[in-house]
Amino acid sequence: MQLDAPIWTPPRQALWQRIAQHDFEPDTPLNFTRRLARDHGWRLEEARAAVDAYRRFCFLAVVSPTPVTPSELVDEVWHQHLIYSRDYWTIWCGEALQAPLHHDPTPGGPEAQMIYRRQYAETLALHEQFFGPPDSELWPATHLRFGRPRYHVTDRSNWLVVPRPMSWIRRLSKR
Repeated sequence: MQLDAPIWTPPRQALWQRIAQHDFEPDTPLNFTRRLARDHGWRLEEARAAVDAYRRFCFLAVVSPTPVTPSELVDEVWHQHLIYSRDYWTIWCGEALQAPLHHDPTPGGPEAQMIYRRQYAETLALHEQFFGPPDSELWPATHLRFGRPRYHVTDRSNWLVVPRPMSWIRRLSKR
């Protein structure tokens, strides 16, 4: 691609329009976004922000000439979308993206870690090109993204989960 070529070409604008129009909140008591909030203990606004970050990630995945890597939070949204298989494959990939978007888990090991770190840094740069700087709450810096896993599935009926004081205080101040 030429450096002076506009990045928001008509096909990319059309792609973004289709992505933006996808309904993640149909009129059902437990729609996609509400389930995402419930399952992760997020406020509805946080789940909506995560879905918006996922939309941008999927756009980048389609337009990028190289593989992209999601933040952990975006990956959580992607995992949930995959279990809505009809919506994911027929409507999202088939109609909105007009391309397949497969989720390949890491094979593990230091070589894969290096590849995903590089891809993630490139994804952040690509995000900045198209959408401006990514929100650090949704897209942490590379060293934080690959420091240690931030998400863990826990059966809250068997475990007491207590938030870290500073993250809990930050959450309260946003309300």
